Amino acid sequence: MHQLIIFDIPALHCDGCIDSLKSVLENFPGISLVAGDLESLTLSVSYDESSITPEAIKLQLAAVGYVVAGTQFPNN
Repeated sequence: MHQLIIFDIPALHCDGCIDSLKSVLENFPGISLVAGDLESLTLSVSYDESSITPEAIKLQLAAVGYVVAGTQFPNN
């Protein structure tokens, strides 16, 4: 089942940041959508919970230098 998670990422400064994260995350099985919002400094990720976990997504973000300051689960 697909879920939506929103990561608070204070280091999102430009569209290039968002594009970089999209290119990294969209290569992982189970991730179907990545969208950033520079105004709220958030990254929304739609994922298949049977293929990848929120913690695994957070680890991938950290691996490319983006610290997650918080998470929101709007579907819950």
